[in-house]
Amino acid sequence: MGLYSHLNVKNADDLLQARKLISPKRVKNKSDWTLDKLQEHLQWAVDIELYTIPFYMAAMYSIKDQAAEARRLVRSVVNQEMLHMQCAANIANAYGTDLVISAPSYGGPIPHLDFALDTPNPTDIFTPYTTAIGPLDVAHINAMCIIEFPDWDKCHSQSSGDEYGSIGEFYKAVEEGATLLAGDLQANRNQVGHFKSIYPDAGSLTITETGKKGLEQVINLITLIVDQGEGDSGSDCHAKLTERTDPLKGSFVDRKFQNNVDDLQPTWDHFEKFSYLRGQPLPETYPITFGSDRGREVQDILLGHFGEFLIVMNDVFRGGCGREFATIMFKVGAGIAACWENGVVPVFAKTTETAGE
Repeated sequence: MGLYSHLNVKNADDLLQARKLISPKRVKNKSDWTLDKLQEHLQWAVDIELYTIPFYMAAMYSIKDQAAEARRLVRSVVNQEMLHMQCAANIANAYGTDLVISAPSYGGPIPHLDFALDTPNPTDIFTPYTTAIGPLDVAHINAMCIIEFPDWDKCHSQSSGDEYGSIGEFYKAVEEGATLLAGDLQANRNQVGHFKSIYPDAGSLTITETGKKGLEQVINLITLIVDQGEGDSGSDCHAKLTERTDPLKGSFVDRKFQNNVDDLQPTWDHFEKFSYLRGQPLPETYPITFGSDRGREVQDILLGHFGEFLIVMNDVFRGGCGREFATIMFKVGAGIAACWENGVVPVFAKTTETAGE
């Protein structure tokens, strides 16, 4: 059976139809975990990691100066989000998840996170914000801070609702479910092992064992995702919030998870980097002019390249070779840059994106 049949789509255009993410409901009790619920969570983990990539890439390529500090910092985050997507997909495959990777939808709420559960609520701090695709400006930097907002541990209310308060809290739930269902763990199932040369001390980036050793590999990948992204806040959330608004006060990424090859600030997690940018002068970005035939043409070209990207991702995480991945990622980046240079916003889905919040 071919890839399209597995995915129940006719072609790449079907994967480019923006869809709402299938949001897993909060698992409130350990006894409620089932393999189906864990697989739902793992599909969503892959979805949310993918969600960040076009959003951050679009902002990065909107900056005119390729050597600008802001562009280099955002680029380092984009690269790590690709690693996070790989890690999430490896865990998902290890638990037998039938992954489907398709275009995210932008402009609405950040998927399945209830920030009212956080004290303080990040949407009250990082405002105004928008989740529509756009340039690196105040509203988009604020959205990035909200997406990467740390799990303040004891600062979450004990809500009876169905949502999680942060990505960090969500991954804690995934770790709990994965631990309870370790007996369903499969070794070497559609594992992808890129990035090892950049993170030689990070431990295995693939799931090659079952039982206790396999679970340790799963937990290591979850720790990597959270450590690089939101960081470890500890229990004193209010003190940590005060400290973390000044990134120069300390290191938050474990040494083994630091990128010392091409990261401008390898000790800073994503929240740290975006919080820092929030306090800096904005770099010059390309103006939006709208309406030109060339602008519409380059948007269509980008859509084609992003459709190729989705096909390759589905192939790779179903055991394919993905030999053209680097070439396709270059095309996607070039397509985003061409959109900005021609005065139009990059698009990553066939449906019209809604306005931001």
